[in-house]
Amino acid sequence: MKPFFLFLLCSLITFGAFAQRSNRSTLHFRLSDGQPLVVTINDRDYKKVNTRITIADIPGRRQYVKVYRFRPYADGNGGKAELIYSGTIKIAPGSVYDCIVDLKSRKLLVKDLGAGGSPAQPAYMPPPPPPVPDASNDVAIDHSSDNLNMDARLLRLQQNISNTKEDSKKLAAAKNYVATNGTSTAELKTIASWIMFDDNKMELLKSSYNSIRDKQNFANLKEVFTMPEAQKEFTQYAAGLSEK
Repeated sequence: MKPFFLFLLCSLITFGAFAQRSNRSTLHFRLSDGQPLVVTINDRDYKKVNTRITIADIPGRRQYVKVYRFRPYADGNGGKAELIYSGTIKIAPGSVYDCIVDLKSRKLLVKDLGAGGSPAQPAYMPPPPPPVPDASNDVAIDHSSDNLNMDARLLRLQQNISNTKEDSKKLAAAKNYVATNGTSTAELKTIASWIMFDDNKMELLKSSYNSIRDKQNFANLKEVFTMPEAQKEFTQYAAGLSEK
């Protein structure tokens, strides 16, 4: 009987460990401009620098998060970390989250990907050293006309989206604008850049096809996606439309 009880005890211990692990969550962090970052959770430094930081085995409860933009030194040895976001987020046990810091608003946008979600993690490549500045070539940049070529309705949409926190509501505003006004691929590319998550960008582009004036350029919109999987999916979708 002793071997049986030993087997039962080991099974219970293994099941308990598995159950405990399954209640742990995974967080994927990135900046909206794709630059390198550093993340701490509850003031724990995970010693990671990358364009996408993945932190696993996090208990499902409220976590205090700090996200830093990492600027490497020109010689490649170390860098400077600038605090971009700090705050408390609530996560559910056993789920995976895509977390994007919008550098414009400095807000953290969080999407629950479910238990099986796993965004790809690109490798971090330090940028080349910056060129030596030449003060004699400095020219003042005039930003006063940056938005002169943007339609007034599009400007109002940009302001509306900028003042909206939830990405799903940004998507709804963008879809409503396109359905009401029509669009070109150039405009649609600009509008899609105001949406954070690739799946919402995908929904916007697919729903906008019938409202586009220059459908022959639709396939070029794959550039709006950050994930290679999303670019591939969109390319296949656009190819299917051209065959009809």
